Amino acid sequence: MAKDGMIGVTSITRNGTDYWYARVDGDRKYCGKGQKGHKLAVAERSKCVAKRYENREMNAGLKVKKVQFKTVTDLSNWYMQLPKVQGQKSYQRKVNASSHVLAYFGRTPVYRIESDDIERYRLRRTTSGAAEGTVNIEVILLSAMYTEARKAKKVHADMVPGEFHTVDSRNPRPIILDDVFETLLRHAKLDFADFLVCGYESAMRSSEICDLRAYQVHLDEKRISGGRVMVVDYIDIGIFDTKTKARRTVPVSPGLKEVLQRRLEGLEPEDRVFTKKDGSAWNPKTVCMRFKYACNRAGIPHGDKLLNEKGERVGVVFHCLRHTRTTKWVQMGFSDEIIRRATGHKTLEAYQNYVKLGPTAVMSLVSEKRYTNGIKLSQRQ
Repeated sequence: MAKDGMIGVTSITRNGTDYWYARVDGDRKYCGKGQKGHKLAVAERSKCVAKRYENREMNAGLKVKKVQFKTVTDLSNWYMQLPKVQGQKSYQRKVNASSHVLAYFGRTPVYRIESDDIERYRLRRTTSGAAEGTVNIEVILLSAMYTEARKAKKVHADMVPGEFHTVDSRNPRPIILDDVFETLLRHAKLDFADFLVCGYESAMRSSEICDLRAYQVHLDEKRISGGRVMVVDYIDIGIFDTKTKARRTVPVSPGLKEVLQRRLEGLEPEDRVFTKKDGSAWNPKTVCMRFKYACNRAGIPHGDKLLNEKGERVGVVFHCLRHTRTTKWVQMGFSDEIIRRATGHKTLEAYQNYVKLGPTAVMSLVSEKRYTNGIKLSQRQ
C-alpha cells in the first residue's frame, strides 16, 4: 500500500492502476482510481481535518455550534413527523422513498453526505433495478429534509450537500388504444371494471377514484349559461381531494354516467362511490394489483420496466388511463387551458408529459386541404 504526501491518504496499485482511499473519522473510505480518485481522496481528508479543528474550537469554547441531528435517521424522523409533511397527499410515497434512503444513508452523520455520495447511491439503486424517476423522488426527498432542517435552524448550511443531482430521463408511458382497453375490460373482475371505466373516461388518478364520494358527483344538474338552461354532468374535486391541491371540474361522459347512476343508488352523501365486491374500500396498492391481474389475463404487457428495442416503454399501468384520456381530449380539439382544468395539472410542462400525439395526428393538419401561405396548391400549378 502506497501513501500520499498527505497523512491519511493512501492507495492500492493493481494492474498498474492506483485506487485511492482517505481516512475519514477513523474509517477508510474509497474515493476512486487514477488522478481523479487522488483528488477526491485529498479533498475528503482535507474536509475531515478541517472539521476536526472545528470540533476542537467548539470543545474549547471558541466556537458555538448546535447540532440537532446526529444521523440521517434523526433528520428523517424529524422531517416525516412535520404536520405539513404528514398532511400531503404524497406522504405515503415519501414513507416508501425514505425507507430506501435510510437503508443506505441511515447511520451516516448528517454532515458527512456529499454530492458524490448521492451519485453512488443513485448508481446502486439503478443497478438494483430501480427506475431513474423513482430514484429522483428519493433524492428530492433527501433534499427536502435538509432544506426544511436548515430553514428551521436545525442544521447549518455547511452541513447540506452541495448538490442533489436528478436525472431527466423522460421515457413517457404509452397510451391505451380503444381495442386494448376493451380487451382489458372483458378480463377485469366486475367490481374493478367500473373502476377502469372511470379512469379511462375521466383522467382521474387512482387515489382520487378510491376516495370519490357520492356528494362530489353531480348528474343532470341544471345550469344557466348565456341565458340558456343547460343540463350538465360532472364530478367536483376539491383542493383537499387531489395531489396538486387544485380544484377541478371533471366532465362525465355518457359511458361513465351509466356507471355512476348505477353505483349511486342507495348511497349516502359521504359514502364512497367505488368499493370492492365485499363493500370494502379501494386503495392505490390494491388497484395496481387488480390492474396487473387483468393485464395478465388479457395478455397485455404490464409494468413500467418493459421496453422495446428502441428503449420505449411498452408495458401499461393504471396511470396510463390518465395519459390516454388527456391525449384524446387534445385530439378532439379542446384547448390546453380547458383540459388542464379537468386534469388539474398546475404547469404546462407537467401537462405536456401526458399528451402523446403520434404521426397520424400530425398528418391530420394536411389530411383534407393543403395550403401554402394561404394559397391552394392547385391554384399555383
